[in-house]
Amino acid sequence: MSLQWPSLGRNGEAWALAASVASEGLFYFDSTDGQLRLAPRAMELLGYQVHEAPPSLAELKELLNPTDAAMLEGAFMELWRGLRQKVDCEVQIASGGVPGRWVQVRARRGQQDDSGSVVVAGSFCDIDQRKRAELALRAETRLDSLTGLPNRAALAQRLTARIARASISAVPRFALLYVDLDGFKVVNDSLGHAWGDEMLVEITRRIAPVLGADDLLARVGGDEFVVLLDDVDDDEDARVLASAIHDALNTGVRVAGRELHTTASIGVRTSVDGVTKPSDMLRDADVAMYRAKHHGGARTVVFDRPMHDEMVERLRVQNDLHQALRRDELRLVYQPIFDLAEQRLCGFEALLRWHHPTRGRLRASDFVREANDTGLIVHIGRWVMNEVCAQLADWRHAYPHAQPLSITVNLCDREIVDPDFASSVEMALYKHDVPPGHLTLEMSEGAMTASGEVAVDALRTLRNRGVRIQMDGFGTGSTSLTALRRMPVSAIKIARACISRVSDDEESRAIVATISAYANALGIDVIAEGVETFDQATALGMIGNFRYVQGNHFGRPKGEMEVGAMLW
Repeated sequence: MSLQWPSLGRNGEAWALAASVASEGLFYFDSTDGQLRLAPRAMELLGYQVHEAPPSLAELKELLNPTDAAMLEGAFMELWRGLRQKVDCEVQIASGGVPGRWVQVRARRGQQDDSGSVVVAGSFCDIDQRKRAELALRAETRLDSLTGLPNRAALAQRLTARIARASISAVPRFALLYVDLDGFKVVNDSLGHAWGDEMLVEITRRIAPVLGADDLLARVGGDEFVVLLDDVDDDEDARVLASAIHDALNTGVRVAGRELHTTASIGVRTSVDGVTKPSDMLRDADVAMYRAKHHGGARTVVFDRPMHDEMVERLRVQNDLHQALRRDELRLVYQPIFDLAEQRLCGFEALLRWHHPTRGRLRASDFVREANDTGLIVHIGRWVMNEVCAQLADWRHAYPHAQPLSITVNLCDREIVDPDFASSVEMALYKHDVPPGHLTLEMSEGAMTASGEVAVDALRTLRNRGVRIQMDGFGTGSTSLTALRRMPVSAIKIARACISRVSDDEESRAIVATISAYANALGIDVIAEGVETFDQATALGMIGNFRYVQGNHFGRPKGEMEVGAMLW
């Protein structure tokens, strides 16, 4: 085909020859005759045969989707009017009504001569391969590599679009379900990440079928998933779907021939009050999920405004806690423990207090949850261990003729699974030259069992060094009496709930008697804590088998000076 661009003057034939062999598709338009001229490569990129008549501007618009067509037309109008000097954009050319090849459109504006006629020249460049690779890579970055689910970035994009749609019409509502697996860390820590990964893939297969076609399931963290429900009438609709997820996890998951069980804590946040930010909605669903986990897990909690207020308060406490160690605001008090068999003081339980600059003295229960959630409990726990060992050393030197004493230190699950936990305890004992038998480590039944084999191994190591290990709150959880034989415990504390009713409830007395008799048969000491009244102490004395007791009836928590008076 011979391409003639006569408006280019005597250079027209040279330009036509160059255009016929160029890899890019050249085009040219001027105001003299209003004709659009396309080189053969340009015709090819637009989906035309070289021998066909060039398309009109209106026909070119039909090759683009409406958004691209409007964008390109606006850009060229600004170029024509001199409001811009060049155009550079990427569009997709339709083929048979279906979006096909990606091309890059570039153009510049100029004047051909002194007559003032406007010229626009440019090119179409084939970028289809590069663009598709780019889009594929972008899609991969929005997918979780393990499960193939959308990731947090993809969820945020979808949620942003859903919130924008809700701003136009609040009906139907939508909801987020924040799903966190209970006890999953134990699987990773005890069996390894390969098993944990296989379990996550299987759980994905369990959850996906219960969702609707327009719902989205995304993985946003290690064992955390978020479900975007596209259409709900109210909170109850979201609860129904959450219940279906709970049901899907009811049966065990087989991993490498072994059956594992897990449950989920689910937080729900609906769009009932016109939320406008994806981050706020995710935060609220996360808060509700943590409320579900705090109450034992395996349940669903719907977000409400008081939860937000509580979250703000917890954040304030967490921020203050970071300063507490640096400002020396933490203190220890000591509650006496008595040995009834030898009729003497045998030790103390160290209780943490925080002398807050504006809120006064706070008990551990007022802030330990926040410390545990943030991981700061590990640093606080090491401070406590060092203070306790230093105090034991001081007492040994100050009162060399006093009976041997031990101090009990309470632990959280996050402390026990810390890789350096056992070595940090041994270091504190060595630093202050304290015999290991003078230290007792205490944790709740839930902390010990939830932390899995990692905790048991660390505690067994310390017990073999001579440190005493005891379980707190026995009798309220799921640990059976026979299971005590497999745990590295030297003593158990019977739960306060059992002790509080022992003086006036026959069943409570029977439970306490059974626990104490069986533990004694295993060589495990039994401690009755929370003994508040004379009647409770009398009832325990009648049951027998109790060697150790503590509670306000025998002595309230005391400061260092008061303890010194007891040891004198």
